[in-house]
Amino acid sequence: MKLKKILAEKSKNNKVYSIRATANLKEATQKLNEHNVGCLLVTDPGNPEKYIGIIAQTDIIRKCATDEDFREVKVEQAMVKELIVATGEDEVEYIMKVMHRHKIHHIPVIEKGKICGIISITDIIGSMHEEDEIKIRYLSDYMGGTYGSNVY
Repeated sequence: MKLKKILAEKSKNNKVYSIRATANLKEATQKLNEHNVGCLLVTDPGNPEKYIGIIAQTDIIRKCATDEDFREVKVEQAMVKELIVATGEDEVEYIMKVMHRHKIHHIPVIEKGKICGIISITDIIGSMHEEDEIKIRYLSDYMGGTYGSNVY
């Protein structure tokens, strides 16, 4: 399965949210909570169109454990600077390996040089589960002899 299928499934809720690198973690947590998302792309303070990193809930939790006044810590001090991206043509299995290797839960998806969405591991698992349910039903119908029957 390709990532573009998952992006299409979540097209209603596929808005990408961002925050300035100079914002503090309190602002970041408020924005995460307000939009009910697990990560924010981090923008360059001088150029809001340029993404320079990503900050996820886990990055904020890590900072909370090490910094007494974490709310005043700047996003740029907690963000992941290496922005790992995928394309809609990437296979889900490959992206799962990338996410596991880099210990990340969210990956931005680019199309024509622009970020068109963010896929989370939860999105991937949900989509794979749904696909497995369909396969199970198909095989169950096939094995039970009801596949292709015109039952009304």
